[in-house]
Amino acid sequence: MRLFLLYFLIGLFLILLQSTFFSLLPLGPIVPDLILVLCVYLGLHHPTVGAALGSFVLGYSVDVVSSRLLGFNAFAMTLVFLAVYFSSRSIWLHHPVVSSLIVLCAAVVKGVAMVLVWVIFLSMEGFWLGAVKYIVMEALVAAALAPVLEG
Repeated sequence: MRLFLLYFLIGLFLILLQSTFFSLLPLGPIVPDLILVLCVYLGLHHPTVGAALGSFVLGYSVDVVSSRLLGFNAFAMTLVFLAVYFSSRSIWLHHPVVSSLIVLCAAVVKGVAMVLVWVIFLSMEGFWLGAVKYIVMEALVAAALAPVLEG
């Protein structure tokens, strides 16, 4: 229980950091997704039901703090946790480069899932052009920060 509480407090700090400090960086609308990195870490190193629930709660917390649509990030973070959990059963190497590649893949999975949900429920013209650009750029930034946050 203490470990769950520790990761939740770290997650709340990362949400605060992500929604305040990182949004002030000169990267434009690209904000590093630190919660995604934490969910990947939980999926690789703590594959439990509590970690899956924690990923959902952290995603929902991101929704409450910085999203107009509740449940959007909660769905995406749970999907990322499950994808990493199922893929981690066949990954035996724990190295910063491998962690970066896993975060990169997880960010792409999250981005594609969010775009598909957005297109299905909230159709907009020209949405694909900007979405693909920002998915790739945010995935690269999150992958670059992964070794720093996990190490």
